[in-house]
Amino acid sequence: MDGNKSFPSDFTLVGLFTHGKASGVIFSVICVIFFMAMMANGVMIFLIHVDVHLHTPMYFLLSHLSFIDMMYISTIVPKMLTDYLAGKKTISFAACTAQYFLYMGFVGAEFFLLGLMAYDRYVAICNP
Repeated sequence: MDGNKSFPSDFTLVGLFTHGKASGVIFSVICVIFFMAMMANGVMIFLIHVDVHLHTPMYFLLSHLSFIDMMYISTIVPKMLTDYLAGKKTISFAACTAQYFLYMGFVGAEFFLLGLMAYDRYVAICNP
């Protein structure tokens, strides 16, 4: 009557890397795009930090937007790529929850920052 009451604690990942021949190409494309995005955002932060003329509120907010984009990207993509290389097709409930929490946190931060940037431009135009 009590039977087996075990519940799976992992989610099965399906979809992106299920194609046999194309999965290597998809992996390479995603890896290249990931590293290009990380480098572009890193260069943006570095240039804004180094150049004194760019120490204005607009560029300050842009550098923070680049940082949030770096965190936003690195929340899911590295785990996805390492799981593909390791051959794992599952993710634990705790890891899925952590990724979801971080992803949604960075989405909220990005929306807040974009609203702040819009207000900054409004103030700069209407009250010079």
